[in-house]
Amino acid sequence: MRWEKGKPHVLAAGLALAAIALAAQPARAEWDFGLRTGYYTDAEELFLGAELLTRISDSAWWFNPNVEFVFVDPGDLWTLNLDFHYDFDTRGNDTYFWAGGGPAIVFRDPGGPADDDTEAGLNLLAGVGWQLESVVPYLQGKILLSDDSEAVLAIGVRF
Repeated sequence: MRWEKGKPHVLAAGLALAAIALAAQPARAEWDFGLRTGYYTDAEELFLGAELLTRISDSAWWFNPNVEFVFVDPGDLWTLNLDFHYDFDTRGNDTYFWAGGGPAIVFRDPGGPADDDTEAGLNLLAGVGWQLESVVPYLQGKILLSDDSEAVLAIGVRF
């Protein structure tokens, strides 16, 4: 699905989805913050991102909203992602494995007049992380399905 010149409407829809997801969280929910970097393989550029992470109730499911800015030149490329993932049982060791997905909003401006567009996407992801004291470094792979699909490789740390 692609929207031309509709950034305000798409941004409002993304914020509404985030508000709904956040409203479903209990008031005592704890949030972790994380930073990530990596590579968008189709754009052939590095990215920098930030994320939040919170458990959904007492389940193995997690809500992981995040934003990624890709250093394309010329132009701009960034994504707003409302990902969910499931942590697989690793029998109490300090390694985490997860898989999940979620909706994405892709903002793309190749740098020319009237060329920008906003499109909906779907993330499919899997990762592995390690508990080290109070931080969790991790590796994650993601496929972003959209009009211009991307494979994304990431390394990050959660605090």
